[in-house]
Amino acid sequence: MADPTERRDAIREILREHDIASQDELIEKLERRGYRTSQPVLSRDLRALNVAKQAGMYRVHEEERVTPLEALRALLRSAKPVSHFVMLRCEPGAASAVARALEAEALDGLVGTIAGDDTVLVASSSHAASQRVRRRVQDLL
Repeated sequence: MADPTERRDAIREILREHDIASQDELIEKLERRGYRTSQPVLSRDLRALNVAKQAGMYRVHEEERVTPLEALRALLRSAKPVSHFVMLRCEPGAASAVARALEAEALDGLVGTIAGDDTVLVASSSHAASQRVRRRVQDLL
């Protein structure tokens, strides 16, 4: 079984050298380089490498794409501090995007987030930090 890191390096290299329009085509090119893989494994590799189709071709996106929190304001419903935590309510299915956008803001004292479907639990280093997070979200509501 091939090392996932080596296989992913090969995928990155292939996508930089060739215009690839399908996963089947990419699997063929990998096999020519000695990497046998399945479509589900390839899909996980593409996700891990931040690969997306652009103009019909697979492209590696080096920078992580994060939707700014301001752009998600319509998805937010409330923010309530609880000691070192803030519980955010949002539209169903939006919690992961809201959590990631909040983490990308790198607010002082924000330790991390846990996202469900319509709820985000934000952990802070202090009560004051949780109040800052709450205020930031309240400003958007």
